[in-house]
Amino acid sequence: MSHTSPSYDPSSPALHEAVSAWFLGPQAENANLLKELFSQMVDSHSRARLMYHPEDGASDSFMISVFITSEIKGSPAFEDAVKNLRQEFTRLTDLLNEKSIPTYSPRYAGHMEFESSLPSMLGWLATMLYNPNNVAFEASPITTLLELDVGMQLCEMLGYSRSGSIPPWGHIACDGTVANLESIWTARNLKFYPLALKEAMCPRAPLGFIAHAFCVHKCASPNELTLFRDLDVWDLLNLRPEEILSIPDRLHTEFRISPTFLDKALRPYIIQTVGKEFYEKKDEIEHPIQYLLSSTKHYSWPKGAALAGIGSCNVIDISVGENARMDIAELRNAIEKSFQERRAIYAVVAIIGSTEEGAVDSLDQIIALRKEYQSKGMSFLVHADAAWGGYFASMITEKPVQRTSGSISSQADDRTPRRAYVPFLALKDHTRRQLEVLHEADSITIDPHKTGYCPFPAGALCYRDSRMRYMVTWSSPYLNQGQNGESIGIYGVEGSKPGAAAAAVYLHHRIVGLHQEGHGSLLGEACLSCARISAHWAAMSDSSTPYLVVPLNKLRAEPDEIGVKEEKDFIRKKIIGRSNNEIVNDADPEVRAELRALGSDLNINALACNFRIRKAGNANTNIWEVNDDVEEANYLNKCIFDRLSLTNVDDNPMDKPLYISSTTFAQDDYGKCLTTFKERLGLETESRQSLFVLRNVVISPFQSAADFAGEIAEIFRRTLVEEMQHVVARNTCTPQEHIFIMQGTDKLFLVYTPLFHKANGRQQLIISAEMIEGVHWSRYVKDKDAHPNETFTFSIPSATIAEILQKETVEGYVYRRGTVVFECTLCNIRVIKHRSLLSKWRDPDYPDTFTPFYLYGTLEEQHIDHMLLRAPNAQLAAENVDLELDNPLCEEELADGLLVYLALNEQSMQPLHPSCPPLFFAPDAVMYVEVFRDPFAAVAHGPGLAPKFDDDPQDTPSTSDSWQPLASGSMRLRSGFFVDYIDLNKQDFKADNRISSYTEREISEEGKAGWRNMVFERMAMRG
Repeated sequence: MSHTSPSYDPSSPALHEAVSAWFLGPQAENANLLKELFSQMVDSHSRARLMYHPEDGASDSFMISVFITSEIKGSPAFEDAVKNLRQEFTRLTDLLNEKSIPTYSPRYAGHMEFESSLPSMLGWLATMLYNPNNVAFEASPITTLLELDVGMQLCEMLGYSRSGSIPPWGHIACDGTVANLESIWTARNLKFYPLALKEAMCPRAPLGFIAHAFCVHKCASPNELTLFRDLDVWDLLNLRPEEILSIPDRLHTEFRISPTFLDKALRPYIIQTVGKEFYEKKDEIEHPIQYLLSSTKHYSWPKGAALAGIGSCNVIDISVGENARMDIAELRNAIEKSFQERRAIYAVVAIIGSTEEGAVDSLDQIIALRKEYQSKGMSFLVHADAAWGGYFASMITEKPVQRTSGSISSQADDRTPRRAYVPFLALKDHTRRQLEVLHEADSITIDPHKTGYCPFPAGALCYRDSRMRYMVTWSSPYLNQGQNGESIGIYGVEGSKPGAAAAAVYLHHRIVGLHQEGHGSLLGEACLSCARISAHWAAMSDSSTPYLVVPLNKLRAEPDEIGVKEEKDFIRKKIIGRSNNEIVNDADPEVRAELRALGSDLNINALACNFRIRKAGNANTNIWEVNDDVEEANYLNKCIFDRLSLTNVDDNPMDKPLYISSTTFAQDDYGKCLTTFKERLGLETESRQSLFVLRNVVISPFQSAADFAGEIAEIFRRTLVEEMQHVVARNTCTPQEHIFIMQGTDKLFLVYTPLFHKANGRQQLIISAEMIEGVHWSRYVKDKDAHPNETFTFSIPSATIAEILQKETVEGYVYRRGTVVFECTLCNIRVIKHRSLLSKWRDPDYPDTFTPFYLYGTLEEQHIDHMLLRAPNAQLAAENVDLELDNPLCEEELADGLLVYLALNEQSMQPLHPSCPPLFFAPDAVMYVEVFRDPFAAVAHGPGLAPKFDDDPQDTPSTSDSWQPLASGSMRLRSGFFVDYIDLNKQDFKADNRISSYTEREISEEGKAGWRNMVFERMAMRG
């Protein structure tokens, strides 16, 4: 098999015209063809049924059915059943047509989904009429052979070829998760196989009779034979894979040991029987064996490790670089550390197309590292998780010499290219190199139901050495098994499995062809679509726009600002707005180079938006600065996502102008990749907050036709501009009403009711004040005494917090139960605590050994307000608490505000909300407390405003004396409570209140309930 890599294949429109025949089409253009083939399928199946013992269905006198007779068909029961079938089928199809996400449309750029190809759909449906089970050959001879052929087709496309007498092998699994699990299972069993064999060679053990003669090649000495029984545990754990896999054949050839006897002899000793803990204890394996893979791995890897008994803690994350690819230097460090510790490694996994960013790890360098360490005596498997990226190997695979049904004429076509002309765009050089070395990986996961355009469920796992499948079989690995077919169900995780999946994949491969002029051309068109869309993301914003749109993947000129401006201008002039034909025929090689450089390694564009806001305290409206608050950027991106996705059951899928998806980049997973991304967005990096990222996946070949990429980009831009308006508004401080909780009857204290997610209210503020008119104070005290269990609030109608704190007097209204009691004026306003609630200054975690409050007041009355250190949270305020302490508090300390820690683990109670209320905060509740001086200024910001006082105080601004409690004892709550976890945490201030959590990707429980109720109602189901 040969590989080539042109920048384009602009030969003729024939390529796109062939692609257009493989799908139903965005507007169901091929509906008549599908109807014809559906009808043919049912007719041919009906004939097949009639041909099987036709005498079974005939009566003695008439050639009519004796099973479902005309009398039965005319019966009321039959007619009612048919009516019910039609009715329920109509219900279902109507619901699917009205409420399903239109993944078939070029407007869908969300998840790894597109419509299945016509060949795969027809293969699935035709086979489902027989419903074969590929668990055993005798139950499904046709689809079993098709599955084996599909496995070989995939192996060939991926570059696997026969090594001597050892062929590759592959099979269909339900998905990539199960395929990855099988690869983990295989790696675990292979790693412990030599230990089991040595145990079986002990004296009086079944294979003890060959212990004196059986030799193998040690990892570091591939050309020298060593007596197997003389190997130590480290040597056994690091035999090369091919050495281990050759053992059964060698035992048969050299010692005439049959597969049946070998299976029986090893059965009591293999890890499948005794578990890995047996050998870890017996052979004193000090360090658990580990998997190494990218920190941005798919969730199936820790899940698979847990299921295989390896433990998710032994799946070791290797950090990624700025391009979201595995950092090879970090991988080398991890391998070297394991080598020095004499810790074995199961496998290193290279991700060929990560699910969130489309990144391709450097498999070539991983292979080189394996060879390097094998020469030192350390070996491990290399697995390629190419669930997303595997089929892109078809783009570098030449068409077989013998013309097949999947080939397309490559000769020049003189016809004038049409408006919908879509050429082929080649892979990036890095991506191509990794696909070219796929054949050096020991195993590869690949998903036909992703970039293979086949129906769910259809994953696959391919082995370079077919003997690896024997590591996960529960049947004897007979020599030469599989030449004429075999029961696939004895291998891998699954038992019963649909033969329809194999038929679907087979027919797609057969019709389309796994080469450049078939499947490769299909993905090549998708690559062009991805690059054209990426061009819009890259050039959508500049220094003059009120917004920023930043793709994860950098422009070639970054970080040179002048170079970036020039590159964006080049993209706007040479790519955006031009037809495919104009781009292809442009003689400037920089056009092609720019197109290939845009976007990710494999067709997933990750991007995020930010906004500019008027500089605080500057009246000049022309001075704007980039928002640096990660949480607010997340909010903007979540608003865009909600507009361009289906999360609300009341939304009509047909009204959505575009579909995108989203993900969340966590700092622990993305490291410097995320740090750099935030910096490019103008966001702060100190808080290590996660970033909500937008994502568009491109596998449709139709998005580049008729400048559809431009339409997609314009829809996105308009949505961004619309959503940005209210985001900017909520981050702009303007005069508004401010409400304070009133506490105290000997001295007035006001506790502000803050808002985490609005600039006007983003602070925790406690002040003391006086009423200018004594009559007002007397009336307030009288009303408080008359209504001790009610909350009084003070409302300042139109001001900013800054103005309130700067004025000598402030006018406002006293409220009780939502009714104005009187108007009054405050004076002598003094700040006790004024702490910003900006996201970058919040703590990363809730306190885990205490629940902190501010304590303030007078010697006669003390009040508390819960410290808001992290969001979401609850404002918990109480006045006039009873303190019984071992040391008295002084007037000055209470006036300045202290810290009181309740002996309750706040982390275990959070997040507080209506279904999980703060039960400890109730009348007459008594709690043990410790009181400390506040080591920070009244206007200090976090994080770390509630330190653990038993920790080292060297990093605090105060003396070590403040690290000791002033007093300890008990605190009893009385009346005068205020509890809020609704307004404080409100995230969406728009009328429709759509946003609930903008770092959460999944639909909320409320949203899921809405969908559940709708489906149950539409389908007349019982809940």
